[in-house]
Amino acid sequence: MPYKILIVDDSPVLRIMLSEMLKALGHTIVGEADSGAGGLKSYKELKPDLVTLDISLPDENGLQVLEKLRKFDPSAKVIVVTGNDQKAVETKAMSLRALGVLHKPFDEAELAAMVAKAGARK
Repeated sequence: MPYKILIVDDSPVLRIMLSEMLKALGHTIVGEADSGAGGLKSYKELKPDLVTLDISLPDENGLQVLEKLRKFDPSAKVIVVTGNDQKAVETKAMSLRALGVLHKPFDEAELAAMVAKAGARK
């Protein structure tokens, strides 16, 4: 099932890479944001089916953004993206009901498997 996806990442290179991979998987990128505040604003305006959310953002960390997003939309489908391999980050993301944590560097197959979880979770 194709999704409308919002990419929230402060790295232009990663936004381009995610966008290209997700489009190749048949999805539509409805928006991009380079900060937590921008991501929340875009989510409210665009109402995407799925969000990829980086942990390291310039204004706040992705886990804080996910907490705020949960208050606005408890059913939001979010994949957390991180270069941080600390177990505490993954534990916190999962406690906030992220679909999963995608560790950088990742490939298209890993991304596809994570996006497939969105379809399995209603």
